[in-house]
Amino acid sequence: MTSLPIPSYTPEYRACATAALETALSKVPAYHAWRGHDGGPSADIFARYQAMPVLTKADLRERRPAAFVPAGHDLAAALDRGDVELVETSGSTSDAVTNVWCQEWWDASEASSWKLHAATASARLGDHREAILASPRCVGFACDIGYLTTEQRTLWHYLFLTEKADPAQWSASLCDRMIEELGQFEPTVLEANPSFLSVLCRHAIKHSRPVYQPAVVTLTYENPSLIHLRHIRSVFQCPVISSYGATETGYVFMQCEAGRLHQNVEHCHVDFQPLADRHGTRVGRILVSTFKNPWRALIRFDMGDLVRLAAEPCPCGRRAGLTLEAIEGRVANATLSLAGRLVTQREVDAAMASVDGIDQYELVQTGAATISVRTVSDAGDARAIDRELRTSLQRRYGRSVNITTSQVRALSPVLGVKYRLARAEFDIDINAFLARRP
Repeated sequence: MTSLPIPSYTPEYRACATAALETALSKVPAYHAWRGHDGGPSADIFARYQAMPVLTKADLRERRPAAFVPAGHDLAAALDRGDVELVETSGSTSDAVTNVWCQEWWDASEASSWKLHAATASARLGDHREAILASPRCVGFACDIGYLTTEQRTLWHYLFLTEKADPAQWSASLCDRMIEELGQFEPTVLEANPSFLSVLCRHAIKHSRPVYQPAVVTLTYENPSLIHLRHIRSVFQCPVISSYGATETGYVFMQCEAGRLHQNVEHCHVDFQPLADRHGTRVGRILVSTFKNPWRALIRFDMGDLVRLAAEPCPCGRRAGLTLEAIEGRVANATLSLAGRLVTQREVDAAMASVDGIDQYELVQTGAATISVRTVSDAGDARAIDRELRTSLQRRYGRSVNITTSQVRALSPVLGVKYRLARAEFDIDINAFLARRP
């Protein structure tokens, strides 16, 4: 197995990690059965983490939210007071999970992530104006019939740009409205789902519409495609930063000005489980344990994502915790080559982005040697695009894989929530691809 970079951890970080694990094992009902795995206070804290089982979304669904609240905290009373609320994740790739939402903890997690990029660290963020472009079924206000006013889509210092969950159905006038509202609202930050923002940017490019430039664009909700980034960076000259996290865990990684992603060490611990080398050097899944959340203790939570560790220290100078070269994509979006090698979403995306003229795509592996691809293109020779596309994908999957292609007018997100750019129509057990521990 390839040797992995050794992250740097301060004594303060080790103390937070120790407190989080020992609180979970001693005070949180969901982890009582885990106590037998613990090596105890004399063992290294990270070895203690690695000895713990993996917590999955299925575990969260099977147990009531109160099972993950430390003893001494009255969840029912906190809900009555409005200190916390119960929210559900979108469930775009698996069933929805009910989470205890603590706004104060979430805000603190977000604020600590801002320190990891020079632009957000210097922008004096807090009560800043922020425009959000994402599915209203995830965040904001949805409206299936008619449209909402600007006032109806404004909450505190946030403006939610769209009430429509399917970008394939966005009209030119709706896109124009979003561009106009950005100029009127003048947000410091534009937070966006990259696939949604890509559609808006394509409209702006096609119609030569100038777009207001915020101090920073943060990309979240989905891992950005290289094609998304191409569209977005053609419109926005300000820093475009990828932020990574989840409703369950808060902000876990933030992209720095050098393009790497750094762990939000003030609010979480991250375990890395590498894949066997044949599936990708320094690639593996991550398990996140949260710090400082009084209403939700998560230990070794499987994010459902694959990442690639950075091989060298980051030029930005940040050294604390794990540093990632890239997010490789959802495990649920992984596919297999003819040789049985795991092909990550990022590998598929690199193949698709290398073909000129593709604006959107969806790849489905229907069998071991069969792949279907739908693409959206506003330019170019359709036959030439399809021919180049097959060649590019066969380099990843094998020369004899059968690839069928079709071009469509637009693509819609799954359940009106998020796009799935690649997936297999058969189960892939990620545990079978993990490297064996020595």
